[in-house]
Amino acid sequence: MTERGGTHLTGGVLCPPPLIGTPDASTFYSGPRQAYEAHREALEVITGRTDHRGEDPGLAALMYQLNMAIFWPSMIAYWQAVAVAAAHGLTATDIAPYAAKNFAGMGHFIDFYAPRIDAGNHAGDVDRTAMGLASIDHVVHTARDAGVDTAFPEAVQDLFRRVVAAGHGSDSFSSAVELLKSPKE
Repeated sequence: MTERGGTHLTGGVLCPPPLIGTPDASTFYSGPRQAYEAHREALEVITGRTDHRGEDPGLAALMYQLNMAIFWPSMIAYWQAVAVAAAHGLTATDIAPYAAKNFAGMGHFIDFYAPRIDAGNHAGDVDRTAMGLASIDHVVHTARDAGVDTAFPEAVQDLFRRVVAAGHGSDSFSSAVELLKSPKE
């Protein structure tokens, strides 16, 4: 393409198809800044918010994938909760407002932990991994007792156990980041 005079601009759209063309939808872009700026007005018709991440054409795709790494497990966690709720006679609609508030509150945790993680601070002054392990143990038992598939919460439980086994039981559960940086052995 570039050998014929074209310019490659990568885009990672962060909305489902029905939201294309709305002002609150967003897209990551990467590649030549000049091309992004030259076509920004048209790009903002596709999604109202655009975010140029840099010259490296792979950065938009990376940012998209990082968001999907959050999205898919979060939705599966919600579906897990829906399955447990259903086993107790509750509907997805019954728990939807509480799930939405839970998701909305996640921003607080992200804002709190991000600078601590960047500083390498996993002090157990606010939370402890052992406490998280006890909590996820209850989640697994609740799902199992309800007759619901436990594969997803057991995967989370396994991670908490590995962090505790690595000596971080009294550290913040953010210390899981350090374990996740290396392949599971």
